[in-house]
Amino acid sequence: MKKPLKYFGTDGIRGEYGGEIINEQFAFSLGVAFARFLEEKKCDKSNHILLAQDTRASGKKLLASCLQGLRQKNFQALNLGVLSTPALAFSIINQHALGGIMVTASHNPHTDNGLKIISNEGGKLSVEEEIRIESFISEDEELPQGCVESKTHKAPYVDAYIQNLKKWFKPNFLDGQKIVIDLANGATTEISPLALETFGAEVICINGGDGLINDQVGSEFTDGLSQRVVQENADLGLAHDGDGDRIVFVDKKGVKIDGDQILGILAIHAKRNNSLQEDGFVATIHSNSGLEYSLTENLIQLNRSDVGDRNVFALMQEKNINWGGESSGHIICSNYLNTGDGLFSALSVMKCMVDLQSDISVLAKQIKLWPSMSVGLKTHSKKPVSSFENLNRYLREINLEYRDQVRVLIRYSGTEPKLRLLVEARDEMVNKEVFLRVKELVSEYI
Repeated sequence: MKKPLKYFGTDGIRGEYGGEIINEQFAFSLGVAFARFLEEKKCDKSNHILLAQDTRASGKKLLASCLQGLRQKNFQALNLGVLSTPALAFSIINQHALGGIMVTASHNPHTDNGLKIISNEGGKLSVEEEIRIESFISEDEELPQGCVESKTHKAPYVDAYIQNLKKWFKPNFLDGQKIVIDLANGATTEISPLALETFGAEVICINGGDGLINDQVGSEFTDGLSQRVVQENADLGLAHDGDGDRIVFVDKKGVKIDGDQILGILAIHAKRNNSLQEDGFVATIHSNSGLEYSLTENLIQLNRSDVGDRNVFALMQEKNINWGGESSGHIICSNYLNTGDGLFSALSVMKCMVDLQSDISVLAKQIKLWPSMSVGLKTHSKKPVSSFENLNRYLREINLEYRDQVRVLIRYSGTEPKLRLLVEARDEMVNKEVFLRVKELVSEYI
């Protein structure tokens, strides 16, 4: 049995800044631990490790502490300043770096911060690698006094990232497009507007660094974006999360497009262009059954992974599939990068729109989603769902009655003391009936 992880979650290490984990002392210890991990792998210390951060006020101190830990073990480390996670991942690959550390808490509140370690291949570490790094974290490592912020080396890395995007999309393919983008006061405030303008779009930026990261803005809060799109008579609205690895879309009428519909648009377009490996796509167990049926109609097999982009990518590798993602807007094209890039995903969707001369809302209608209801129920223990006798009896009954017309998903949260319940059905009334009954039966046991 694998040793459980103490610090790493599904996407790095996160928590409230100044708490027991996310503080300068821990960041220093993690830098030392990562260095020891690289030493064990006999990595060349003359090669750089790259570090970057989002816009949180605490980021500079945490980055400086990580950097100090790496340098204490005689590794070369560069501070790239404020940069998106995917731009850092690309830079690591482009510069043949040993790896990197991104100081970010992604879409979490501005009071949080976190640390993501990125491999030399620009992706997430395996669980086994995270376990090994944790084994090197020592409480005896004391942060040296007078740890100072270091000089940033940003400009050439931004330019290289933009130049790489130019290899994937035609010049000026966004001519005539008016786009409103919500930058979440985060890591994409410079790079995303620059890229969109490079491809010819008229760009209107909101939340471009004049407020707190993720504070009622960005991909988790799209009302302001919707209003601005309608106000500006724009063609499209985009919203990043804090570190730029996710993207959310709003159509010209201000209506948010479901993330599963975005996945479907990309999968079907790739299939039609003969660029979908194995005629397959990867999504998580949370993706709507309507996505699966829509892809099947287009001769695309949907493969489901557990929740988390790392699990999505692992299944993509296993199945030799080059596209996958989560309905949250975290989308991976492995031909481009081994992690999600919200900007690349946005450009890819806009290319579909341009190629088909169609509005995103029209393309989204190709993916007919099933009625769905979900809830997170608080629980004080994690009893095996298999022991919920009354529930399982009912599930067997509905499977016989509705067969493949109903889907019920019950799982414990990996981050909160909650049991998550999801029910989908082709028929809305059936969906509501089953959901209420399942919720009632689950409540007997938690």
